[in-house]
Amino acid sequence: MNFLLFGGQPDSGKTSTVTRLTDILLLPPFLFTVADGTFPPTRGTDFLILLQRTFDGQNQYIIINSPSDDALAINNLRDFIIKHSDKDIDVVVSSVRDIGWERNHFFATLKINPTDGNVFEIPLARVTRRHTSGLFAPAMSWYENTIDRLVNFIITHPPFNL
Repeated sequence: MNFLLFGGQPDSGKTSTVTRLTDILLLPPFLFTVADGTFPPTRGTDFLILLQRTFDGQNQYIIINSPSDDALAINNLRDFIIKHSDKDIDVVVSSVRDIGWERNHFFATLKINPTDGNVFEIPLARVTRRHTSGLFAPAMSWYENTIDRLVNFIITHPPFNL
């Protein structure tokens, strides 16, 4: 099982990045479907889902988790992975905090090490342009588009190969 993590401080765009990636995975050329959970979320912005597709005669499964900022969300992810342990999960996508007890709890609960070869973490940061400057929207657009291009490259190459 490979892990694609989006790490950063609060309000650095982790959930929105995970959501954009999920949108991409549901469309051509990927064409995954939601096999468990609800997407888009019916309340709020956070979600925990299982995606599935058949590709070259093989089932592929991805667990996607947007929240990771409290013990309950992290424990829910662990339980969801266990619930689907009868499947060969290819990738777990999740947000993760940059520092603090939440980060430590995430890695300890999932029993993974951030430096393992099957764990790939993309650091995210806040766009700090002021709204009053008129530069925030173009800076945010550049940031999101650049992150999305990098993520698309990463998920279509080893070790993810989607």
